[in-house]
Amino acid sequence: MPDTHKNPRKIIGFSMSPSLAVEVKKEAAERGLSLRALFEEMWALYIAQRKAKKN
Repeated sequence: MPDTHKNPRKIIGFSMSPSLAVEVKKEAAERGLSLRALFEEMWALYIAQRKAKKN
């Protein structure tokens, strides 16, 4: 199957408790986001908070 993504990607994997997995999937579904998009949003917020604490 050809790679149709414009930017190179790296797959990362991690596990979480079943209850947390349900919460995360529910949040993504309610907002109409993929898990990847939700993670990207969470990461951006984390970086912004970290930068704000440094200033």
